[in-house]
Amino acid sequence: MSLESLKQEIAVLPLEGRMQLMSYLIDLRSRETDPDWAQRTADLLDDKTSSRWTPWEEAQKRLNALDDQNEAA
Repeated sequence: MSLESLKQEIAVLPLEGRMQLMSYLIDLRSRETDPDWAQRTADLLDDKTSSRWTPWEEAQKRLNALDDQNEAA
């Protein structure tokens, strides 16, 4: 399959499908450029030290701020 064919198929995907594809490509790039990324991420997610956790409300604020920055760009 050619790159042009892939682009055409991607162009007709619904937003959710394109977002999943973007996530997959970012994950793929991360694994290729940093093979230890997956293990480090798993270790962070498994961390039981509550003082290092980010409260959900704070995570939402940070994500909203990133969305606002992206919309302004």
